[in-house]
Amino acid sequence: MKNYPLEKYRFYQTPDGKVIAASTFGGKCVRGVAKCSGEDNFDLEKGKELAAARCNLKVAEKRLGRATKKLALAYENLYQAQKEVDKMREYMADSREAYMIADSRVQKMLEKL
Repeated sequence: MKNYPLEKYRFYQTPDGKVIAASTFGGKCVRGVAKCSGEDNFDLEKGKELAAARCNLKVAEKRLGRATKKLALAYENLYQAQKEVDKMREYMADSREAYMIADSRVQKMLEKL
């Protein structure tokens, strides 16, 4: 996942020294927060970078969760498709055998005529 430029995020600053970076994922708002602790000197640019990085981390976590679910679904679909292929392969073999038996009977009947 790439790091997006700071311009991609919307930033909000609270009076108590928090910087909030907001973005979207799946049509929903995702936020990252950077908070200035008591012994730190407030720096808006560093706060923006940290808040954006945390927001990006949350988006990455959401993407990973979605990808994990989608992969599990794809494997389930693959499993079901393989079961169907196996079933149709068996049906084909049974059909071929029935055809050969029926054809053999017709040929034997024709030979007797």
